[in-house]
Amino acid sequence: MRIPPILMLFGAMALSAAAAVADPFARPSGALRLLGGLFAAGGLAVAASGVAAFRRQRTTVDPRYPERATTLVAEGVYRWTRNPMYVGFVTIAAGAAVALGSPLALLGPGVLTAYLDRVQIPAEEMALRARFGAPFESYARTVNRWVGGRRSTRTDVV
Repeated sequence: MRIPPILMLFGAMALSAAAAVADPFARPSGALRLLGGLFAAGGLAVAASGVAAFRRQRTTVDPRYPERATTLVAEGVYRWTRNPMYVGFVTIAAGAAVALGSPLALLGPGVLTAYLDRVQIPAEEMALRARFGAPFESYARTVNRWVGGRRSTRTDVV
């Protein structure tokens, strides 16, 4: 069974909330709620820009079935990250954790990041390699999985 990553986001936020309740060092404050809200809003914007780019190209947004992709999207936010939706999800989860004012709440975004990086993304990349071949390989060499933008593929740069 493939778990929709959005459910993993909600699970991470629930884990953060549970950890914050149990954390004797939790110190929520108005400033942390504001900062967390800003992080979450930024994450939502990044994730939404990824969805919008897929919609413009009329390809599937459902990450459970990457083999249904009809287009390799490498424009817009995809020039800076191969996974803007997941960058957005992790940023939303981190924002929620910050807003809770608990160091233990950071477990949620940590678990989410590990799951996405070790389970979800490799499965998607395998399907995209099979579907798009050399164009995906070239894209993967020039754009980081998480963040970092375009990397030079030139070998003669000093």
